[in-house]
Amino acid sequence: MNVARKNMFAGCRRALRSFSAASSVLGTQGSARMLASNIPAGLVRPVARLPAVMPFAYQAVQPKCTSSTQVTYPSPEVFVGKPAPTFSAGAVVDGEITSISLDDYKGKWVVLFFYPKDFTFVCPTEIIAFSDRAKEFADLNCQVIAASTDTEECHLAWTKTPRKKGGLGHMQIPIVADVTKAISAQYGVLLEDIGIALRGLFIINPEGVVEQMTVNNLPVGRCVDETLRLLTAFQFVAEHGEVCPANWKPGEKTMVADPDASMDYFSTLNEEDDFAGKLTPLKSKSEYDALVATGKPVVVDFMAPWCGKCRQIAPFVDTLIDQHPDVTFAKFDTTVEGMDVASAELGVKALPVFKFFKGGKEVVPEVVGYKKKPLEEAVKSLAGAA
Repeated sequence: MNVARKNMFAGCRRALRSFSAASSVLGTQGSARMLASNIPAGLVRPVARLPAVMPFAYQAVQPKCTSSTQVTYPSPEVFVGKPAPTFSAGAVVDGEITSISLDDYKGKWVVLFFYPKDFTFVCPTEIIAFSDRAKEFADLNCQVIAASTDTEECHLAWTKTPRKKGGLGHMQIPIVADVTKAISAQYGVLLEDIGIALRGLFIINPEGVVEQMTVNNLPVGRCVDETLRLLTAFQFVAEHGEVCPANWKPGEKTMVADPDASMDYFSTLNEEDDFAGKLTPLKSKSEYDALVATGKPVVVDFMAPWCGKCRQIAPFVDTLIDQHPDVTFAKFDTTVEGMDVASAELGVKALPVFKFFKGGKEVVPEVVGYKKKPLEEAVKSLAGAA
């Protein structure tokens, strides 16, 4: 038996065990609906009877049957900065089957995350991780909601399955049953060909507006810590009006979204890595003039941290420094305040540029760009003149 068929029958056995466990809790009809949602693709599924009234507030978002074999789902309606698509649906809350609406949580932040399917593999690790930290979200005035295209009965049976057997156990967050798949479709995460949702996550503010959304493919789960970081960042912006830089965490420095005021933040950043560490740094035009005036053999490297060719030739320059200890190598960083103007006055039009001095004047023609051989010959000529 090949691996695919083994996995298929293993999934079938798990579904049947869940069906048996659920029968005493849910009754025959509910168990049949739960079983139908969990039998692996490729096997005949029992026909589940849907309620006469669809469990959504707005009939306009329901899937439409265009023929006996085709279902048309709603188009995605979710955009960052726009109101989140509202919905009402059946759900499992505190171990009971009930119904919830997104509007129930107006005035709160909401983290709504979709997962592919009950009784699977990565999914329980995510749901348990979010549920076990529900209080941390609640302390931030945030409700976490999970959702999949399985039935309420299937969700309930999964929560009644021990975690050591692949179940969820007690849940501190609602699990929505998107049985018509309309919610998943509206949020742009539905895989229509197989009828399950991608791992989409949406942060919705108290006014019902989407602040953030991410979508993972099926094999990779999400990070609760990163979701909390994003939530606290958006809350900070909403409260203080300042913006949060990369990798920001609560307590760290933020910035004002203004060209001048943002300099208060940027001034605290470390400089780029010093790829020309062996060269003597020149901090002003006067230092440059003083070095040239010594009369000693000097090589001045006009460069900038952003210059790719400057970085590429830097290791070769270090080699030349080691080979010619009697020659002073200095770097003229054109990004230092005032040095850009000075470099222009000295006729520098491209980077890198190497100038060669002895006796207070240029004695070898300058070398422009990434040119190892001309640079090596120029340094040897300067050293020979010394």
